[in-house]
Amino acid sequence: MATNRIRILVVDDEENIRHLLRLAFEDDFDVREARDGEDALGEALSWKPDLVISDIMMPKLDGYGLYRKLKGRPETASVPFVFLSAKKDVEERVVGIEMGADDYITKPFSIKELKAKVKSIIKKANDLKVRGSLEGLLSEVDLVEIIQLLEMGRKTGMLMLETAENNGNIYFVDGQPLFARTDPWSGSDAFFTMVSWKEGRFRLDPAGQEMEENIDGYRGQELLMEGVRLIDEMTEAIRCLPPKETVLTRADKGDVPEEDMEQVCSAFAGGTTVERAFVRARMPVFRFYPMVKDAISAGHLHVVSTTPSESEEPIEVLRRLKAAVLEL
Repeated sequence: MATNRIRILVVDDEENIRHLLRLAFEDDFDVREARDGEDALGEALSWKPDLVISDIMMPKLDGYGLYRKLKGRPETASVPFVFLSAKKDVEERVVGIEMGADDYITKPFSIKELKAKVKSIIKKANDLKVRGSLEGLLSEVDLVEIIQLLEMGRKTGMLMLETAENNGNIYFVDGQPLFARTDPWSGSDAFFTMVSWKEGRFRLDPAGQEMEENIDGYRGQELLMEGVRLIDEMTEAIRCLPPKETVLTRADKGDVPEEDMEQVCSAFAGGTTVERAFVRARMPVFRFYPMVKDAISAGHLHVVSTTPSESEEPIEVLRRLKAAVLEL
C-alpha cells in the first residue's frame, strides 16, 4: 500500500468489530488494529496514526485512559480521536465529548455514516496542519468547528471575528480559549455571543497579542458545550416568538418580575417589536430571546398588534415612526 495514505488505528477488544472496521476503511486508508488500550498506546507511539477510533470498555486500559495518555504526549496530542461504544447511556456520551473527543459513535453503527464522519474529521485536521492558521467565512465553517480545530491542534493565537454589526476576539493558549471580547461584552458572555454568529469573517493570528485571562468558571470542552446549549436554547426561543413585526408591551400584572426579566420587560415599555427591544435591553443575545419567551409565557408581556391598525389616526402612525427612528 502507498505510504502517503491516511493512517487509522482501530482499537476494540472484539475481533469482529476490528475486522469490520478494517474492511470498511482499508480501500481508502492504511488501517492497523489493536485489541486493547495498552496495545493501542504502543502502536500509536510507533506508527503515528492520523486518527484513532477506539472502544471505551476494554481490558488493561480503557478508551478513556487511552485518550488521556495520547493527549498527554506532545507527539500524539493533536491526533483526532473518535469513541466507539455499545452503550447508549447519555452520561457516557457526555464524558467523551467533555474530554474533547472529536466524535462519539454508538454500536450498532452505520458504516456509511462512520466513514463520512471520519473523512470530515481528517479533512479539518489536515486543513489546520497545512495552512498553519485559519481564515474564511462563518457562513461556510461554523465557529464551533473552528474552536474544536484549534483545540485539536493545540493552537495559540488570537481568533479575530468580523461581522457587519460587530467585531470580536478570542485568545487561545494551547487550544484553550482564555480571553474573549466583543463590544460591549467580555469573558464568557462575549464567547457565548460570538458562538451564535453565523455570518461574517474569521482569521487566526498565531502571533496575536497575549491577553490576560477573563473567562472564568469554564474549561475546555465545558465552555464550548455550554455555548452550544445556550445557542440551541436561543434558537428554540426565537422559533417560538411571534412574527418580527409583532408589537409587544409589558402587561399590567401585580407580581414583579425578577431582575433580569424586569430588564427585558422594561425594554418593551410603550410597545415595540422584539428586535427594537433587544437594542434597548443591552443584554447578551443568548439571554435576551429566551427571557422574552419566558416573559410572554409568564404573562409579563402581551401582544399589542401584529400590523398597524387601519383605524389609526395619521398622527399616531407618525408618532410610531418617529419613535422607531429615534431608537435606531
